[in-house]
Amino acid sequence: MLPPPAERRDGRAKRLIVIGAGIGGLATAFRLGQRLPTAQITVIDAASRPGGVIASTRRDGFLLEHGPDSLVTNKPAGMRLVADLGLTDRLVGIQPAARSSLIARGDRLIPVPQGLYLLAPGKILPFLRSPVLSWPGKLRLAWDLFLPRRPAGAPAESLARFVRRRLGREALERIAQPLIAGITTADPERLSVAATFPQFLEMEQQHGSLIRAMIHRQRTSGQDAAGPRYGLFASFPEGIQELTDALVRRISPTERDDGERIMVNTAVRSVFPTDRGWRVATAAGDHDCDGVVIAAPAHTAARLLTGDRALPELLRTIPAAGVAVVNLAYNDSEIPCLPQAAGFVVPAIEQPIVRGHGAPGLIACTIASAKYPGRAPAGQVLLRGFLGGALHEAVLHHDDAELLALVRRDLRRWLGITATPLFTVIDRWPRSMAQPTIDGGGHLARVAAIRAAEAARPGLSLVGNGFEGVGIGDLSLQAERAADRLAAALSATA
Repeated sequence: MLPPPAERRDGRAKRLIVIGAGIGGLATAFRLGQRLPTAQITVIDAASRPGGVIASTRRDGFLLEHGPDSLVTNKPAGMRLVADLGLTDRLVGIQPAARSSLIARGDRLIPVPQGLYLLAPGKILPFLRSPVLSWPGKLRLAWDLFLPRRPAGAPAESLARFVRRRLGREALERIAQPLIAGITTADPERLSVAATFPQFLEMEQQHGSLIRAMIHRQRTSGQDAAGPRYGLFASFPEGIQELTDALVRRISPTERDDGERIMVNTAVRSVFPTDRGWRVATAAGDHDCDGVVIAAPAHTAARLLTGDRALPELLRTIPAAGVAVVNLAYNDSEIPCLPQAAGFVVPAIEQPIVRGHGAPGLIACTIASAKYPGRAPAGQVLLRGFLGGALHEAVLHHDDAELLALVRRDLRRWLGITATPLFTVIDRWPRSMAQPTIDGGGHLARVAAIRAAEAARPGLSLVGNGFEGVGIGDLSLQAERAADRLAAALSATA
């Protein structure tokens, strides 16, 4: 940990402003408070509550997640954050009976073959027995064992091109696209494989084959390749909002007033440098500070950075997609056959719009009451449907009744549910998921240019899912780095 800087030469305590009270902004404010205990830290957000897309609420005995519902435990920065907030003992994993997923094919839900890790199988026999691919598709996927490695220095690939090259078109359409879309909501034709799943590139280079790499991974770990993947997901008894609530308590404790606080319902109009630091202009007035963190989507940061042309132009090159989340509550007697799984994903080629008879609907559905304990009362079921994403973002323009009709249409098709839900809750998150694309030289090159421009602006830090990863663990690491960078810069000018 860096030593705390002295006060300014004028005797005033250093002041820092964090714009954005989502997980990235709250984690950054928390880390700044650790590194700069004498600084005045203010978090500003236009929303009515802190937490951003993370929100967990109770209704009629159900625990609803309105945004993300999990964190992954193999991200060290995320686990450091959980530990430093005293929440490690409250982590709960996916229930054993739900540690599997399904893929829609026609009107059926087919289990993901045992040992399959996103793209390639780690066990041959379960994969051969599975109807998730046709026999020609299975034979084409097996050809991965004989294909040469991609030469070093070849142009960057999209995920779609990589999968077609190694595993074939059907593996892309039936396995990779729906499983990856369930994580990133992305268009695989534009998604940068190097920026999102570099482990697959490493597998190809090290083993010459994804299948050989997966078999090696399974043998050396001594575990089913599908098992640890589900074991890596975790939440809390009262939902993922426990994490942001704990951050809020640490950033703005009610028992003391030491200059750390959170301002909600406060829209920021612009951020620009001054001869003494930075100025943050809001509808309620201007705030001068020694350092500022913009913890927001890249397109929002671009809009706020007035008086600067180069950095906003770079930030605008990072696209984002929106998603809608629909919570639906049922009595379990109203669901003819509820599968024992965490949920299912829907390949883009199964969307009704592709088949010429209707608007796009579900891209994925979580059986929330099976996934984590305590999400629904006994004898009742909670489902979470997801719509939109990069391929079908226009669906977010439908009104609530139309969105609900699309979800119920697809639940009738794949779960046989015809009953009216006990209640539904719909949340829209427009432009919330950054898309690390291969456009314009690739996402990694764009982020490198953004970080170089950021370094040339002392006292400014950027945190968000448009940069190095989209999950809680990724944002926690960005928060640590932003706090370290500002602490070092302010120490140098103390």
